[in-house]
Amino acid sequence: MIDGEREVHEHSIRVRYAECDAMGFLHHAKYFEYLEEARTEALRAHGVRYRDLEAAGVLYVVAKLSCKYHRPIHYDDVVVIETSVERFSRTRIDHAYRLLCDGRLMSEAWTTLACIGRDGKLRVMPDHIWSIQQESKPRLRDRT
Repeated sequence: MIDGEREVHEHSIRVRYAECDAMGFLHHAKYFEYLEEARTEALRAHGVRYRDLEAAGVLYVVAKLSCKYHRPIHYDDVVVIETSVERFSRTRIDHAYRLLCDGRLMSEAWTTLACIGRDGKLRVMPDHIWSIQQESKPRLRDRT
């Protein structure tokens, strides 16, 4: 899906009972697992498997994460996660997420991923990943 100039990837997840707290709400920590699943599925939609990047020694680590909870998500809800790239450079990717249930905004989140090697040092992302980012043309670009 295209939203203005950004490509938005949609991924759906049904909330399982074991992911909920005693009130029947999706536990706040599980949101971050949902973001990771949506992010890796967005990458897979571009023909890249994260496991192949890891095998090549390319790792993306979460350097920053924030989440704003608007409404609680409940057991058995189907959550649609919209993922978009907001900003990128050869060493980082910033994503934005919208979590929706029945078209209602439940939560918004943002992550910054750093591209590192197995030695834990920053590295330049592989050319094929850079090309994917160039094709999706996010509105904000980092100059590094």
